[in-house]
Amino acid sequence: MNIVLTKIYFLADQRQAIVYDFKHALPSMKRFSGFLGFELWTAEDGTVQAVSRWESKEAVDEYLQNDLFRQHHGGSAGPQENASNQVTTRYTAEVLS
Repeated sequence: MNIVLTKIYFLADQRQAIVYDFKHALPSMKRFSGFLGFELWTAEDGTVQAVSRWESKEAVDEYLQNDLFRQHHGGSAGPQENASNQVTTRYTAEVLS
């Protein structure tokens, strides 16, 4: 399984809009082959981490190379105005229990 974790930094008054954007982007992510799930984590400091789970590296790459990814992550047609407030990390995971 492959995990993509995007940590997002924003002003406190932007949190509701960020969560709204993710909730509305989720149905389009479900269309990708290999998409397993999505979670939003909010830390005590107010940062949000978006966690998506994928069957394989190839499934992640298909999403990352799609225009939809650019829209989700601050592309010209995207909901977020400034992608410089994001840090994305990819992981390979093994579920142990």
